[in-house]
Amino acid sequence: MAKRNLNRRQQWRIQKIQQERLARAKKKQGHLADSLNNLEAIQYHALVISHFGTTLDIEDRESGEIVRCALRQNIEPIVCGDHVVWQHIKNLPSGEQIQGVVTALEKRSNVLARPDFTGQMKPVAANIDQILIVTSPIPELNEGLVDRYLVAAELSGITAVLVLNKVDILSAQQKASLQQRINVYQNIGYSFIFTSARTQHGLDSLYQQLSEKISVFVGQSGVGKSSLINALLPDARIKEGNVSEATNKGIHTTSVSRLYHLENSPVVSSASVIDSPGVREFGLWNIDKNDVIHGFVELQKYAQHCRFRDCKHFNEPDCGVLNAVREDKISQQRFESYHRIINSLN
Repeated sequence: MAKRNLNRRQQWRIQKIQQERLARAKKKQGHLADSLNNLEAIQYHALVISHFGTTLDIEDRESGEIVRCALRQNIEPIVCGDHVVWQHIKNLPSGEQIQGVVTALEKRSNVLARPDFTGQMKPVAANIDQILIVTSPIPELNEGLVDRYLVAAELSGITAVLVLNKVDILSAQQKASLQQRINVYQNIGYSFIFTSARTQHGLDSLYQQLSEKISVFVGQSGVGKSSLINALLPDARIKEGNVSEATNKGIHTTSVSRLYHLENSPVVSSASVIDSPGVREFGLWNIDKNDVIHGFVELQKYAQHCRFRDCKHFNEPDCGVLNAVREDKISQQRFESYHRIINSLN
């Protein structure tokens, strides 16, 4: 695409906007610098509930209080599920929303990330026990995206569970057709939970899966992640999106991730869920090509029988993976998905 030529007025407008943004950022930095000079000595530990640009909400570990905090500079991006150290700001003026400053990020056990609008990887959630990959008939089940989530989960040591939402809209014929696609994942050991946020079908099974864990809901926009959390936790009142009639794809509604506690559930005593922004594409976080096979559990099993240690599982002789594909022990779909992911990595 040819580079667009801007006239003088357009150039002036862009420059003016940039200057305004820089001025706002400088003002915020100055406010934060003043806050850092006015902190109480005591340090507290907390769980990050949500993140709003330069501020975030944290839940103090001792009191359970939700506190709006600023973020000290030179700390790597913080996300829901992070454990942080924070301090109160002394002598706050009346009506000030920011009551503390996050001064340090504690070590993570894992992190899930996605690409932002520039293509750079952006963390979405941290320190999670399981990923619930939500799919639906509309927008259509996207196996390529599911496989990328599964690779991320396997390489991070995070349990992955698949959820098929909106089952109430399926005809018998559609359900049978979709079941064949689902069998590919069930046959290699992944659990599937069938739900309907509208009719509340399958919610008891979902509650049980969430019990005593911190879980993140991921999946395409429009599959019903927010609708499911609203069904599980009506007081959350999360904005729900629809599916575009023109593209048959989901419309983004969740703009930031947020962690919710399912404390008043009639089925489980304790559970936490993270609602993440819907994504139509999912990038893998700092993954080497040689590690991708470890994210495909069934391919990894047969790769141990390859003649060559550096086998690429493409057209090499005596390849255990290729032999398993020919014998229908590995699905052609998953084999092709593996190579698409390999080819997408730089």
